[in-house]
Amino acid sequence: MIEPIQPHDRFFRNVFSNRETVEDIVFNNLPEIAAHLMPGTFENTDETFVNEELRKYVSDLLYRAKLRDGEEAYVYILFEHKSHPEPQVAFDLLRYMVRIWERFREEETQRWFPHIIPIVFYHGKEEWKVGTNFAVLFRRIEGLRDFVPSFSYCLYDLSRYDEEQIQGAILSRVFLLLMKHIYKEDFGERFLRICALLGTLGEKRNVFDFLQTAVEYILAATEKITEEQLREGVKKALPSSGDEIMPTLYEQILEQGREQGREQGWEQGREQGREEGLREAILLALELKFGDEGLSLAPLVQKIDTIEKMEEIKNALRKAGTLDQVKSLL
Repeated sequence: MIEPIQPHDRFFRNVFSNRETVEDIVFNNLPEIAAHLMPGTFENTDETFVNEELRKYVSDLLYRAKLRDGEEAYVYILFEHKSHPEPQVAFDLLRYMVRIWERFREEETQRWFPHIIPIVFYHGKEEWKVGTNFAVLFRRIEGLRDFVPSFSYCLYDLSRYDEEQIQGAILSRVFLLLMKHIYKEDFGERFLRICALLGTLGEKRNVFDFLQTAVEYILAATEKITEEQLREGVKKALPSSGDEIMPTLYEQILEQGREQGREQGWEQGREQGREEGLREAILLALELKFGDEGLSLAPLVQKIDTIEKMEEIKNALRKAGTLDQVKSLL
């Protein structure tokens, strides 16, 4: 099975980078937010605040939009890929929102900060029972309520909605249904029904492009589907040419997987080489500065597993007057 890096993140970005798709999903499925926003004003900023490591579990995108009164606001979308709820997601949202406001403060001279509407999409196996207000992370103490930051995020938990309740254009609904069912034991059967819906779109080019992204994601994210079900699903999505297109789809996806594997291997090789070079530089500096006593820290140096930490220690070694100052960092 092909395993592209962060398959959930790649699929999310391929779909949610499209302004029309995001507007369609928001205005058809999140009325409490749509009531405040002006249709046709969404603009993808192409910004992300989640680091590479976390993208295995969460994806994000920031959109600029207009409120009904004409003022500018931001819609920050966080897509949780974990199979269980994240209790402290409100804290993560606060960190990302502060970074948006910090940038705004540096660039703008307006008095008012722009509103940020945070949306959390979730499609895990467990129902999301975590409170959606930041204040629930604090123990309630009488008299201290006014000193606790309080904001809410909009939660769209796909597990709470029947298929009929998921509204919007066909491609939007297909995306949400795939994410809703990806962890289900009977995903293969559900995939056939989803592809039948996709087949009603009638726009071959759009269907093929979406299928290429969707099949790549499915092959990486689940084993609850057979090759025969994949083939039958593609045939339902493209009734007139599904049999001919399936081999092409497979070959393109396999080639993408091979290319990603090569790139990942090269990147890993570069990172490993840099790590080894820094480790050797640290050991040499310890020996030159503190002799055999400095080399006694070698076992601790060998355990360092991030380049950032190595850079910190290398820089500290230049100024350190005693070995204890270095040891405190290890």
